[in-house]
Amino acid sequence: MTLPSAVTAADAARLPGQPPPPPVFTDGLIPPGTTIGGEVGTFYVDFTLWNRDGTASRTLRGLVDTGASYALIPASVLSDLGIAPEKTRRFQLADGTTQEFPVGWAAIELEGQRENVHIVFGPENRVLLGAMALEAFALAADAAHGRLIPADLTL
Repeated sequence: MTLPSAVTAADAARLPGQPPPPPVFTDGLIPPGTTIGGEVGTFYVDFTLWNRDGTASRTLRGLVDTGASYALIPASVLSDLGIAPEKTRRFQLADGTTQEFPVGWAAIELEGQRENVHIVFGPENRVLLGAMALEAFALAADAAHGRLIPADLTL
């Protein structure tokens, strides 16, 4: 079956009548927050961002980017939800430059779970879910199939 060009691999997995993506087989552990089967930052997921007391939320679509450490949410969205920065951290950007951003805590609901994660107060045009956010959920990125998969936790 040929899909319209605007449909991504992740969307194809969700089309009615389409079989689910095949299971992932590896020869070892899949650590949380890692990417397997493709490039980092190649698919998006929907999630709900909650303020700390659980009284306000916003559903967002973010790029899964295990090359990033934290979740990056537009500062205006965080402000609207009453989420305040707690500190400032210096980050290296993809272009090699460094920049300081405010950081705080919020809850993310993803794949039926809700976890507290570090959130970076970012620019208006970017929503990212980084490695540490995925680690909180014990998930890894299966980039080849545009989905999140359970990861192996170790002690």
